[in-house]
Amino acid sequence: MYREGVTGLGIWHVGQSIFMSTGVAPSAALRASLDALSELVESMSFDLPTAEQLQREALRNDVAWTIREYLLPRLSDFEAPLLAVVIGSTGSGKSTLVNSLAQHRVSDPGPIRPTTRVPVVWTHPDHAHRYQEGFLTGYGTAVDAARRLRIVTSDDDLLEGVTVLDAPDFDSVVEGHREMVEDLLAVADLTIFVTSAQRYADAVPWEFLERARRRRLPILFVLNRLPPEGADEVVDDYLDHLSKRRIMSQAEAPTILRIPEQPILAEHGGLPPDSVVSLRTTLEAMSDPERRRRVVISATQGSVRDTVDRTIDLAAEIEAEVRQVDSLRLAARRSYQAQAAEIAESLRGGTLIRGEVLRRWQEFLGTGELLKVLTEGAGRVRRWATKVFGGTRKVEEINDEAGDEIVAAVVRRADLAAGATAASWELDQAGKVLLTSTGRQLWHHDVETPERARTAIEDWIGELSGLITEQGAGKRRWAQVASFGVNATALIVLLAVFAQTGGITGAEFGVAAGAAAAQQKILEHVFGSAAARSLIEEARGRLVAALGLVLAEDERRFTNIADAYGARQGAADAVRLAAHEIRARSGEFYGR
Repeated sequence: MYREGVTGLGIWHVGQSIFMSTGVAPSAALRASLDALSELVESMSFDLPTAEQLQREALRNDVAWTIREYLLPRLSDFEAPLLAVVIGSTGSGKSTLVNSLAQHRVSDPGPIRPTTRVPVVWTHPDHAHRYQEGFLTGYGTAVDAARRLRIVTSDDDLLEGVTVLDAPDFDSVVEGHREMVEDLLAVADLTIFVTSAQRYADAVPWEFLERARRRRLPILFVLNRLPPEGADEVVDDYLDHLSKRRIMSQAEAPTILRIPEQPILAEHGGLPPDSVVSLRTTLEAMSDPERRRRVVISATQGSVRDTVDRTIDLAAEIEAEVRQVDSLRLAARRSYQAQAAEIAESLRGGTLIRGEVLRRWQEFLGTGELLKVLTEGAGRVRRWATKVFGGTRKVEEINDEAGDEIVAAVVRRADLAAGATAASWELDQAGKVLLTSTGRQLWHHDVETPERARTAIEDWIGELSGLITEQGAGKRRWAQVASFGVNATALIVLLAVFAQTGGITGAEFGVAAGAAAAQQKILEHVFGSAAARSLIEEARGRLVAALGLVLAEDERRFTNIADAYGARQGAADAVRLAAHEIRARSGEFYGR
């Protein structure tokens, strides 16, 4: 049911009844909600280069266009003439039909297709401004001349209540004509669909008729160029097509306005007036103020419902793009997590750094001598420690060498993760485009990753002193730490994190085993067995976390690119919420 409100008085008319109300008029609330939705939709962008990108953009533009160019102006002015949009395929006779109604040349029919290249508006002089200031402003003020309206005025009585718009052919070979017809159909109050006895079964028209049906627009079917013989059979077959396509049910029994095959009059490019008398009579009846109002109410209600449905479809498309972006992010996350896990496993197995560093560590410790002095008392151990660790140069050298090994290992893992992610993205249409836009950069580690890794390791080494201080609490333990020196003890902890024997075979096993046994004995001598194990595990865990952050920063290159192109789930929720609000406002305005 349609409800008309007078906000200032707070009086609502519902049919013949009147009741008092307060608050905002349902019509104003509906327009406000539509306006808010339009702004929201226009702010949306579908930048992810997928196969669905153009369709998503078209849906967004269609929703915004319908609201801005039809619903908002029409809901503000129910008294404007009906806008009857004439659509049809190439050569169906649309321009001839309009000229026949006018009995003067409005459009230019001719043998060269398409004949109608810009929308032609046939309107009363009193209403011409509406199609430049209120309706179809996207055409009336367009910079592109191909999209401008051509307005032809006449003081024909019919135009007091109806404006006729001759649209370009929807199956035209001219790029953009199809989009024009979709735009114009979105702003129509009723549709005059013109086809011929030769073309009515073509496939193209049905989607446009389906769009009109979804909007619940009145459709006037004009079957042109009917042959002298067999016209009834053609009409019956056309009706059957309409029923099968569910454009019209048998119960609705649409009227087919017939126009027989006949010569076009040269003076105005139309047919004699009696050829279109049934169409003119139908339009005159619909232009009666009361009936016109009912048509506009029905058309706007159908358009609001269709807009809500398409807005919910738009929310689903936003979510689909979110999922596509999430899949790209997930590919990166899995690749980098796999390499972070490999680093953690290498640390546990003692295979992250090997070779020369381990051999120098064994030489530095003199493990055989160390194991001997550990049995001879604290004094002997302190003298040995002073001898071995007395100078800082060797400690720093091994620190630096170990750091270099770790950096190299992290960079190798970052390369593997980047390559795996890029290979995965290359198999995805959008991912492949995003990869191409960056050249070959994403196939390898970030140029800043080595420096980030080095900084992370330096920070971690700095944290070791704090861990040692915590574990060395108490006079006895601190005396043991002091006998080696905090820096030297930190070096022992560092290498204890790396020099395990798991996963090492061959000659390196002996090196690692000797070094591991030596540093384990030192740490047990200083802290005790349990505390030594705890200290090593804590240090290893912190290093794993630090190196994981370095890989995550390398991974961020991929996620930042995906985020820059993809929509957000919050946008889908906002669009869907706006659609539900409009549905509620529409129920208040039109009645449920």
